[in-house]
This record gives sequence, C-alpha cells and structure tokens, in this order.
Amino acid sequence: MPKFLSSMPLTEQQQAIVAHDGGPALVFAVAGAGKTTALVHRIARLVEEGIFPAEQILATSFNRDANQKIRAALNRWPSCADVQVCTLHALGRFIIRLAHQRQRLPYLQENVFRRPVDGARLQILYAALAEARRRKVPYAAELIALDQEDFLNYVGACKGNLAYPDLRRLDLPRQARRVARQAPAPSGLPWYRDLYALYEEMRLAQGVLTFDDLLATGWEVLVRWPDILEELQRRFQCVLVDEFQDLNLAQAEMLDLLTAPHRNYMAIGDDDQTIYEWRGASPQHFREFQRRYRATVYFMTENFRSRAVHVALANQIILHNRQRQPKQMQLTQGFGGQITLLGHADEAAMAQAVVHQIQAAQEQGYPLEEMAILVRIYAQTPALEQALIAAQIPYVIWGNPPFYRRPEVETLLNYGRLARYDARRRAGHGLTREELEEMERLWFHVYNRPLRYLSQAMGQAVMKLARTQALGLVEAIQAVAAGAPPRVAQPLTELAGLLAELREALSLPKAQQPPAAALLQRLEARLSYMNYLRHHSGHAGSGGDRAANVAALLAYARGQGSLEQFLQHLDRLAQLSTRRDRAGRGHGSSQGLTITTIFRAKGLEWSVVFVPHCNQGIIPLNQAPNLEEERRLLYVAVTRARRHLYLHWLEGQPISQFLMEAQAPAVVEVVEVLQRALKQPPEAWSLDDYLALAVNAPQLHLSSYFQRWWRADAGTKQRIAAAVLGFLDAVQERGLLDALPIKPEQVALWRELAGPAAAVKPLALPGLDAWLATLRPPAPRRRRWPWQRRA
Repeated sequence: MPKFLSSMPLTEQQQAIVAHDGGPALVFAVAGAGKTTALVHRIARLVEEGIFPAEQILATSFNRDANQKIRAALNRWPSCADVQVCTLHALGRFIIRLAHQRQRLPYLQENVFRRPVDGARLQILYAALAEARRRKVPYAAELIALDQEDFLNYVGACKGNLAYPDLRRLDLPRQARRVARQAPAPSGLPWYRDLYALYEEMRLAQGVLTFDDLLATGWEVLVRWPDILEELQRRFQCVLVDEFQDLNLAQAEMLDLLTAPHRNYMAIGDDDQTIYEWRGASPQHFREFQRRYRATVYFMTENFRSRAVHVALANQIILHNRQRQPKQMQLTQGFGGQITLLGHADEAAMAQAVVHQIQAAQEQGYPLEEMAILVRIYAQTPALEQALIAAQIPYVIWGNPPFYRRPEVETLLNYGRLARYDARRRAGHGLTREELEEMERLWFHVYNRPLRYLSQAMGQAVMKLARTQALGLVEAIQAVAAGAPPRVAQPLTELAGLLAELREALSLPKAQQPPAAALLQRLEARLSYMNYLRHHSGHAGSGGDRAANVAALLAYARGQGSLEQFLQHLDRLAQLSTRRDRAGRGHGSSQGLTITTIFRAKGLEWSVVFVPHCNQGIIPLNQAPNLEEERRLLYVAVTRARRHLYLHWLEGQPISQFLMEAQAPAVVEVVEVLQRALKQPPEAWSLDDYLALAVNAPQLHLSSYFQRWWRADAGTKQRIAAAVLGFLDAVQERGLLDALPIKPEQVALWRELAGPAAAVKPLALPGLDAWLATLRPPAPRRRRWPWQRRA
C-alpha cells in the first residue's frame, strides 16, 4: 500500500477509491457512506503523488452545498489549492465566458457576466408576455392567469434536457442534433411551447443569460467550437463528479465532451437516492455509466450516520425496487437508535403527538436545530404548523411559505376576504382608505383565478364602479356584465353570484353563519379549483401539489367555526408567527426546528427526524407516475436520522405500502430484541434473543457489523458467539439447519468471533423443541458447517 494511504483513517472501501489512478470509474455510495471523504483523499493523493497537477483536476456537482464541503475538506492540503471545485452551472458559466471573450457569442451583452442570472428569467418572461399581447397571439387570453413559476419550471426542465422550442431552426452540428431534441408541449397546455419560443426570442434580443442557460449554452459552445473544447479538455485532465445520479442530459453531455480524450472520469452517486426525475434528472446517466465508458466499479456500502434500526428498515424498503444496482447498506454505528411507529385518529392528534415528541427530545438534550419534520408535499404542514405555533416551538419551513400564505391557498381565502369587505359595505359600515385599497388588491387577485378570460380593463371597470358609485362589489359586477358581450357577461354573472352567496353567509348573525369548511368546499366545487390547478401546470406533479395544498386547507377548516372565525384564526396564526420571528431575530436565537420536503433533505442529517402521513396517497403520492422514485423518497427520509426516527400515519387510511411490504413493525421489533440481547449475558436469553442474533441479524444484513464494527470487549464477543453457535448446533443436531436462511459464511463469522478454543455448550432452552418442531426438514443434502470438527 502506498505510504500516502497508510496514514489515513479510511475504510477498505474508501481506500480502494482513493487508490484509483485514472480511467473511468463508477462509485456506488450509499447514504452516509463518507463519499466526500473518499473523493477529497483521492484528489489529495493524485496531487501529492504527482499523477495529476492540482490545476488539471476538476471536482464538480450540481449541488452548491456539496461543492462547498469538498472545497472545505481540501483546505487541509495546501498542495490542492489550485484544484478546480465548482458546480456544474458554474462550469457552464466558465465555458460561456471563454467563448464570449473570443467573440463567439456576439448576441450577449458586454456586461452579461456582471449581472446576476437569478432575476433574468422574470425580466425575459415579462418582455415575452408584452410581445405576445402586441402580436395578438392565439393564446393571448391564456396569459391573463399564467402561472409564471410553473411556466419557468417548464422552460428550465426543457433546457436542462436540451429540449428546444424549434429544433429545426437551431444551427447545431450533425452529431449534436442527435443529442438535442424538440421540446414537448405539456398535456393540456400546447401553447407553452409557443410561449417558450417567444421567451427565447426575447432572451436572445436582450442578450442575457438565465441560470438555466448556463448548462444548455455551455454545451452548445462545446459542440460548436472544437478549439474551445480542445482547450478545456487539455485543462481538465481528471474529472470527479459527485451526486452523479442527479444529473440531467445537458450536464451529462457536457462532461462527456470534456473527458472524451482521456476518460479520467469518476462518477460518484447512489441510484437508490435518485429523487429528482420530476425536474429533469435522469438516473439512466448513472446506471449506464459503466456500459458507456467500460468503467471500473466500486462500492461504498458502509453507513456512518444511522443506527441499526434505521439501516435495517431502509434496506428492507429499497430492496423492493427493481431498477437499481443490488447492494445492502452496512451498519457501522451500532445499536441504540430508535424508530417509533404511531397511528393517530386525525391530523390534530398526529400534530399534537409530534409536538410532545419534540418537547421530550428537548428534555433529553436535543436542540431544535437537531430536529426535522420531513414531508412529501407542503400540503401536509397546516395542522403541524398550528400545533407548533400553539406550543411556541420556533420552526422554519425550507422552500415554501407557511400554509396560509401559499398562493393557491390565498386565492381561495381571498374570495372570502373580498366577500367580507363587501358584506361590511352593504351593511353600511364604511371602509377606511387602507381597507378600500386592500379590497381592490383582493379583487384583482381573484377576478381571473381560475381563468375567466376577463381583461384587465374589465376588472378596472368593475372596481371603478364599486368605488365611485358606492355600489356593492356584487352589484358593480352585475352592472358591468349587463353591458358586456355574452362571452364576457356569462363569467361575470357567475362570479357575481358566487360572491353574493359568500356575502350573504357572512351577513348572517354569527350564530347562524354556516361552517367555514362547508362554505369553502362549496366555493372550491363551484370554481372547480383543484381540477383547474391539476390541469393548468406544465408538470403534473406541481399541479397536483398545489391541488393538495387546497385540499389540506379544506380539511384544516373543519371544526374551525364560521368563515369569519376561520379567517380571524388564520390572521392570528400569521401574527403569532410574525412576532415569533421578530423575537427570534431580536434575541439572536437560531431558527429552530426545520420543516422541509424529503427532496430538500437529501444530503442532510438530523439527530431526530419526524415523517408524518406515512399513508397511501402521500407516500406514495396519489397517481405518482414513478412508484420506484416514491419508494426512494421514503428510503432517503429514513436515512436522514442519526438517533431517533418517528413514523406517523393516520388510522382509517391505508398505511404506506412501502412500510407494509418492508414489514416495518417486525423489523423494528427484531432490532429491539437484538439490542436487548446484546446488553444481557447469554444465560438470560430467551428463544427470541437467539433467533434475533442467529437468524434475523443476517436476514437484515447486520452481520458485517459484528465482524468489523462491534466495539464489545473480547470476552463479551466470545461468550455471545459461543452461545449463538450452541443454538445453531442444537438445530443441526436435529438435521434442520438447512431449513433456516443461514449461509455458511455467517456461521463462520460466529466461529471466528468465538475463537478456536471456544466451548460450545449443549443448549437447553425452554420452547426450543416446540419451535424446532415447526421447521420442515430439508431434502437430504450433505453439508459440513464451519464449527463441525473433522474426525
């Protein structure tokens, strides 16, 4: 072994990766395997042994956090200061800038690289929308209620997968045209592709780049100009890519071109953690890497994060996926962890249980920053947020506002708020200037949601009448409808009737007002709002998530009193949340508990993790197009926990099929028995203890822990191993050992731990004979087991 390796505290699996000199290599690294450690040590060895100069090594990933970890880890080696560490988007930016400096992209503004790319998308979209209206495009009416975020996500996914709005007009070399493709139009939104083409026209006219263009345009530079490609190929003689399973087509093809002459190309990732297919990532790039490049394959299967129960359950979950490289995560951190499985009568009971568990964890010394609630979709958070606010537990939601501030939820609520103001005016109560301005804001928020094809001028005419003629809003809408053409009058009349119904309900005495849940459900039904959200999205998943947020609001409204009371309740939640946030900032406190999706949690870990709604319909999500990706999501959630994992579900609804097929309660029980047995002398063991160690531990792939990572003293190991051998001997004496799922190498493990001088005593155990009688004798077959001595 080279001197450099001998001084590093690395596992054999990590050392094999570090020792790889060159050529294509594929590394399967399970959750918590320490892949960053292996990656940076390999880079350091390559530099210090002179295999590659530091400036010729590129370490990259799509994830900024992953790259920061690599850079920070490399800082311990001054010789690695010149190693290029950047995200794949930053690499694309570097390529484009090089081309721009050589006058290859004349359409780009001179100052394009001094401008942030994050805000460029909206700037381009606004220009495209204005141009679409000026040209009077056939889909102009659709643009009135365009979901801008949804459309921009569609554009981003297209560019990440080299899907162009008009491929025929694109001047690409022949080979590149085999990779690029025509952008598909989303189902039900054929005009998205036309708007995408106009969007690109405006972008080129403005001479700007968006974040999405950094990849697609970077790839285009490489395929168009061989001199730039060759220069970069010489510059990057060794390329290492982390989180390779999350790459999209543009990223994979850009790296393929850069590494073509030498293929000193290492891809590191885990196909069991591929969870971003919905946004354009493809696990096929990772799965086909070995075949495409004839790569050497390495495995990192040892998990350095989680405890036995988490590792065992995660393995049992993921083995049901067929599209994966077979492998088992191996335990290193021992026992002592916990999984708690709990069912609840309703959402409120579940949320309250989570709060109590958080408080108990705090009493045990875990800070809130070491806890996370992981959800499949943000629609799961309303009851949880209410319970946390009531218990004064600070929390932060990563990637989404609180449930009562989400756009699709606010749209439905704003109908009620608008009707509330109109009811007050109708009753003779004057509105302040601020209240009138708020009413106007609400009107312009809802009058075209869902899309009614009403022009802005029509909306302004209604508000002008309502303000200048002192008319009620309902009456103003009816007045405008009376003078409008039929195609406009009909949706206006329907809108007036809908708001009139809400206004009447809010005008009743408080004791007679109908429940908020009933009113909101009727409102949603009349608007067909959830159906609208599902079918007016460039991606079925995002439309479904928005519809789920609305469904969660309707469920949350049950038992919250009238609509007026419910709106006041939500206002109080917002005020409490605001005060909490201000108090936290004022006292310099940390953010508190994390609530985020499983998607955003990948790569992170916490001591205490809560996963609510482990039911069919959530995990897996209803009508999810990729069941294996849904299963991978639960696998990722389980492997985020270092110590405690709480899996909650609602009773009366089917439990997640992933937990059922993994036999989660049985797995948890077996590991608990294992943990208990290891704390007791063998003399105190029951039959269940013997079965857990001799039979179930191998079945749960925990045997390697006892061979490599078990930290018990030698005497304890010998006593336990001898006891297990005694049990197996008793089974063998009756000719039944072949009836058990035990391999010879597993028996050899206990033989090695017991030592050559181990005294295997005959086992007299209550219940053993009765249990053995239940086993079916195997067909005659001679096999000599490792502990049987030859005569």
